[in-house]
Amino acid sequence: MYLFLNFPSQTEAGVELVKASGKKAIAERALAVARKESVATSGFFAGLARRNPASKAVLEKCAADFKEAVQFLNLKGLEGGTASLDVHYALDDAESCESALSSGHVHIQSATARIQKWKTVYSAAEAAVIALEN
Repeated sequence: MYLFLNFPSQTEAGVELVKASGKKAIAERALAVARKESVATSGFFAGLARRNPASKAVLEKCAADFKEAVQFLNLKGLEGGTASLDVHYALDDAESCESALSSGHVHIQSATARIQKWKTVYSAAEAAVIALEN
């Protein structure tokens, strides 16, 4: 219920979570949506890199960061009590991209919006994992 109150149902994560029942199923579904969004965001940045040669290196780094984030969006650490920490590493990748954009003086509005969309989906997944761990 926490997820539905804090993340509007019009978001992709909200719609997808309606299909799951039980804490673990909700967490697994939220993580699947976050992995899908990470892959899409990586592709988005790869496309931007091809269209913006002056910022290619920074945008390719962002593509790699979001590609790497996928590996952290899972419940492998659930038994050891580290699942929420593992999931948090995905956020570190997103923040690495934001830092690279800032330090590289790359200001592309669609990139900022895409990262924000990813963070919304990520937040739903993180909340589901934390609820499951507790």
